[in-house]
Amino acid sequence: MKKRFLLVNPWIEDVSAYDYWLKPLGLLYISSMLENMGYDTFLIDNLDRFDPEMTEKYGSPKTSYYSTGKFKKTNIRNPQCMKEYKIPRSLKRYGFPEELFREKLRRYKNVDAIFVTSMMTYWHYGVSDTIRVIREELGDKKIILGGVYATLLPDHAKRYSGADFVSPGTGCLPLKNALNYLQIDGEIDPQWFHKMEPSYEKYSSNRVIVITSSTGCPFRCVYCSGWKLWEGFTQKNPESVVDFIQSIIEKYNSQEIIFFDDALLIGNVFKNILKLIIKRKIKTRFHLPNGIHVRFIDKEMAELMKEANFKTIMLGYETSDPELQKATGGKVTDSLFIRGVSNLKDAGFKTDEVSAYIMANLPDQREKDVYNAIEKCVELGILPKINEFTPIPGTEQFNDLVNRGWLNKDIDPLLLDNSILPYWWEYGFSAETVQNIKNYSNKKRRVFLDEK
Repeated sequence: MKKRFLLVNPWIEDVSAYDYWLKPLGLLYISSMLENMGYDTFLIDNLDRFDPEMTEKYGSPKTSYYSTGKFKKTNIRNPQCMKEYKIPRSLKRYGFPEELFREKLRRYKNVDAIFVTSMMTYWHYGVSDTIRVIREELGDKKIILGGVYATLLPDHAKRYSGADFVSPGTGCLPLKNALNYLQIDGEIDPQWFHKMEPSYEKYSSNRVIVITSSTGCPFRCVYCSGWKLWEGFTQKNPESVVDFIQSIIEKYNSQEIIFFDDALLIGNVFKNILKLIIKRKIKTRFHLPNGIHVRFIDKEMAELMKEANFKTIMLGYETSDPELQKATGGKVTDSLFIRGVSNLKDAGFKTDEVSAYIMANLPDQREKDVYNAIEKCVELGILPKINEFTPIPGTEQFNDLVNRGWLNKDIDPLLLDNSILPYWWEYGFSAETVQNIKNYSNKKRRVFLDEK
């Protein structure tokens, strides 16, 4: 009898969360791998705001900026770590109400195993609560946990998640190890990334499609874990990327296509993708929310993005301090930033289409540096976007903070959440300082947007 697997994207449990085009891309590739091996897969995405049962029971989601929007939320109890540190925030569960999740689970009592993914390490309470509910509804079915949290903190996940088997890693490795644990035969195509596409047919609504044309990152930013998750840097063939975009639009009339690569602009692959989009006259909106490398935005790149109808360009500026720029990885300098922004503006991009991530609360960062970065964005005519620092376990910066005695390596990951960290961490900005910075940045943004 054909094997059947249930794939689950867990709840987010945090003090705040927003659906900024979130999709469980890795889980959708796992689905494709399993189906390529001849197995059946089913998906429950607890974060799908457009799920038809969700909208029927609780109303259509309110959307704002190009189909982004707020998740449905449920108040839950604060965990002990928040009580101990006297964090004046309330934890919430984002995604499906528990009743709807349980209702969906009861339809899959005959599956052979359940695969649960994970994202941010500080969202681990959402993972463990999701697994608890699965266990209560599906009994002794084996639950496998993979994803970013499982990869960066496998020991923590083994101890606290409630999964039967934790399978860290990326690509086909975690699936291979999971199938070995389940004693299920199957050969995974090692060329999966080049031959397969994510299983978006599992969704009822596909107005938003997230894709990636590469895995890994050749840069070594000290605060980032992206390059540690993958072995090397791999890019897809431009033709196959555009073939998928074209087919997905024809099939689902998708309105927003989002590239979530960590290093999208490196080499000529992305330029060739843009040229093919233009040549084939593909009509939709494209977005780059992941902090692209501004050093690679030359005149041609900017003009191609404009002609292809890119509506969101998020640049990785991080800091205006030259020493801090160098110390954190050296991916940008002010001169490179100014040149890249100028190319975008010359190509015709408007102020509300280009933003720059500015990190706040970095170790050894001065408050003045953040305000200087905001003013630089204002001077260049783009929107500043504050990105509060989160120490990510396993990164060079996290290890350095542990060695300095500024962090305990065994700390509850939730306390590292950028919305919680300033309330207790004595080595960075206070919560009040961070809020003042955000208020100042938002004020500058409103002035720009009001002038539009």
